[in-house]
Amino acid sequence: MELIAAIVLAGPLGYLIRSRPLLAYLVVWAVIFPLQTVVVHAENADDIQPLYFVLNAVILAGGIALNTLGARLRRRRIATA
Repeated sequence: MELIAAIVLAGPLGYLIRSRPLLAYLVVWAVIFPLQTVVVHAENADDIQPLYFVLNAVILAGGIALNTLGARLRRRRIATA
């Protein structure tokens, strides 16, 4: 779920939201990550290992990068218009 949100939502949120797009993405992430963790733990408790949190941190970093890229593209579009 977090990976899908990072790919599908992070960039568009950065592009479409004028005020604090990173905060909007982090709020979405803060809702999705605990839900995802509960579901993964409910299915198989052994899946929650340190690597799980490292991988999710990498996904979060990618989402932040896409969000920042979306915000920069919006600023560039406004500057050239």
